Formats: sequence, structure tokens, C-alpha cells
Amino acid sequence: MPDQLPALRKALSKRRRYFAAILFALVGAFVIHPSPARQESPSPSEPRTKLAEGEYVIYEQSNDGAVGPFGEQMYNFRETWTLWRAGKDRYEVEGVRKFESPKTKTYADRFAADLSRDFTITHVEEFAKLRWVEDSGPLSCDFLPSEMHCSSGAKNPKDAIELRLPLSEPYGLLWPVSPFSLSGITREVERDPARPTYVDLISIEQPSQKEPIEPTILRGPIRYLGNENIKEAGRNWNALKFSLKAPLRPEYLIWTSQRGLLLAVAIEHQHKNWQQEGMRLQRFQSWSDF
Repeated sequence: MPDQLPALRKALSKRRRYFAAILFALVGAFVIHPSPARQESPSPSEPRTKLAEGEYVIYEQSNDGAVGPFGEQMYNFRETWTLWRAGKDRYEVEGVRKFESPKTKTYADRFAADLSRDFTITHVEEFAKLRWVEDSGPLSCDFLPSEMHCSSGAKNPKDAIELRLPLSEPYGLLWPVSPFSLSGITREVERDPARPTYVDLISIEQPSQKEPIEPTILRGPIRYLGNENIKEAGRNWNALKFSLKAPLRPEYLIWTSQRGLLLAVAIEHQHKNWQQEGMRLQRFQSWSDF
């Protein structure tokens, strides 16, 4: 980790403030416990089984609807997805992330993710480019037991940017946004409100052409709060409820299904009159008991 420490210290020392919803990258985000090495794709003789499909949306009533770090703000974020069972011990997610950045420019980026049988992310790939690197894409990250390895991709291998962060504790990607990660981190939490689990939250920003990527690590506790009945996507859920608190950030309340599917996220500011911010499962349909 010595090679990464200068960049991390530099990033942590900055006083740049994130808009509140940046933390949603915890959520098809990529916040997870380190998983075993990435599993191989099932053979062609093992057909996939379609389990569910849905759509996540971010709601932000302040900041003119913007979410994300300064210079990378997004508007009107939506993520549509389809979940498949692939073989006996893994799942696959395929979908599209739609957003505006800035408001005058619309993106629709395809993505694919591999999930373990415990519903934690082991690999994610997004068919997009880095902001300041023309020869880049698709972008990918592997979540390994002892490190997170991300690659910018490139037609010319010499142009590829590789990021390796040694990490041995539960960790996850804070930014960019991907909702399925949040459900992954909750799978590793003690079901005891008195015993929080500490996680490292990683944000990878794209500040400039000179510095095309800049990682930051924050550490905070996530705590199980109990079960709660909620209504999302037009149906009732007996949800698991969690609280996450990162340094210099408001509290995040997270609800998942019993199987680990993210249902909702709400940001709790100390000022009770603060406008609502969060993420919700807006649409959901399943073809099995999931």
C-alpha cells in the first residue's frame, strides 16, 4: 500500500465537500465484503435463469437535483437492471445507468456485474470511458480478498490505467454510483445492534487530465437496527434496516429485503428541516421467490 499512500493522503486532506447522495455508491454501487476470487462464468451447458428486474432512482430535493463530487455532478440518475441466476453459486446483473452530466448531456451506459451466492459483488464492468482519457473503456473492478483491482481498459494496452488498493477488511466502492454494492455490505453486518461492523469506503474521482483518477478511503461503522415493514415498488416488504456513518457525512439509513436486495436509502441530516435525499427501488418484478 505504500505506493498509494501519497495519493490517498492528498485526497483525504482536501476540503472538497461531496453532495449528500455521493454515498449511494455504497448502494448497485459496489460496497461489499471482500469476496473469494472471482468465479468463472458458467459453461454454455448451464443456462441462466431470470429471477427479477427493476429500476432504482435517486431523489434529491436540494442542490438543484445534483449528486456526486464537485465537477462530476449527475442529474436524474436511474438504473434499470435484470438479475439472473448463473450456475449454482453465482448471480449476474445486467443493466443500464442513465443520467445527465451536466444537465445538457445525457448518458446511457450499459453495465454488468457478477455476484456471489451471498449476494456480494465480485466483479463489475461498465461500458463507459474515463472523463479525461480518450483511449479508455470498458471500466472494470475486481473485488478480491486482499485488494481491489480496477482498470480503465484501453485499445492500446500501454494507455490503460491500473489501480490496485491493498485491502483486507470489509470494503466497498463509494463513488461512482452502483446500487447493488450497498446490499452487499449489509450481508456482512452482525445482526446485533450493539455490535457495529467497520468498513472502508473507497471513492475514485476524476479531477483533471493531469490526474485522471484520484482514490480516497474513508472508514466508518454500519450497524443493524432491526426489521421494519416498508412499502417500495408497489409492494410490502419485511425489510432489514441498517445505519451507516462515514466521517464528516450525515447518517445513512438503508433497507434491504431478507434476500439482500436493496429497497431504499435515506439520508438523515442533523437539521430536521433538510430536504429529502435518497434512493429507492421504484419498479420491481420477480419470476421466482426472490
